[in-house]
Amino acid sequence: MAKLDGAWNSDGNELLINWHYFSQEVLEFEKLTFLTGKTGTGKSTIIDALQLVLLADTSGNYFNKSANGKSRRTLLGYLRGELGDDEVGGFTYLRNEAFSSYIVLKFYDEEKAHCFTAGCCFDVYNNSDMPHRFFGYEGTVAALGRY
Repeated sequence: MAKLDGAWNSDGNELLINWHYFSQEVLEFEKLTFLTGKTGTGKSTIIDALQLVLLADTSGNYFNKSANGKSRRTLLGYLRGELGDDEVGGFTYLRNEAFSSYIVLKFYDEEKAHCFTAGCCFDVYNNSDMPHRFFGYEGTVAALGRY
């Protein structure tokens, strides 16, 4: 994977496909971006996706840290799009069949006018079979646009 040194910054994009309530969304970030909104609008969901790729950690130990240690979010819940627990039939999800999920981040080096893309892909077959791969790419992917 490429060494990130020099003038790299977070000026770039985040692509979320099948991540919690996002089916396919491209988010644009500036050098300084504030995530604001009411409870339940997806701020922590976006941050957790960023952390998943940047830390390459699928344990979920850091999910929704804004919940003061009371978070019950899981990787499976994010991937399947957990809607809640009806306490009788168990958890309900947006995605119940096999699917793939992607989180892709694009970074831009202003000095060198160069992009670097990092991300992860999950292939979810059932609740215990979720192979995944982290990846890095010198350049950008079409879905994230070009500088």
